[in-house]
Amino acid sequence: MKKIVLILIMACSFHVNAFSQSYNAEKTALSNFITRMYKSEPFTGVKVFLDYENKYLISLVKLSASSNSSESAMNRVAEVKAKAQVNQFLNGSYISVESIVTTTATTSKKNGSSVSEISEVIKESSIGYVDALELISMFTDENEPDKKVFIYLRELEKIKKKK
Repeated sequence: MKKIVLILIMACSFHVNAFSQSYNAEKTALSNFITRMYKSEPFTGVKVFLDYENKYLISLVKLSASSNSSESAMNRVAEVKAKAQVNQFLNGSYISVESIVTTTATTSKKNGSSVSEISEVIKESSIGYVDALELISMFTDENEPDKKVFIYLRELEKIKKKK
């Protein structure tokens, strides 16, 4: 009787272990696919990605390694930037433009003239809250060795299979 119980416990633990490895294997395969997709054609920003069972939102951030003081600071900046990108994608943003005209008078002996310079200030703001972003990959860009690429993922919905 003890042998039967021991065999059942071992069989159940093997089944649970095999299931958890399958979940990690799917995430690893997805991470590798997105990394290969980036390396073949670099992009930044937000993309919607579909696989056979899920719809994902990918936020890709590229940061300069030299401009951040530490690894943890760079990770925090990448996370905040990814959340801002996803927030703008999901909730939209408000863009305002201001034109500033500055006139400088120049005096010369021949003729008094003025020079006008026009500059525009563009501000973008977005309101909303984004949670549940998962960092699935971080690597150094091959084309720009000073840049690090962070890939964040969020599952949007499960796709129902048609019968």
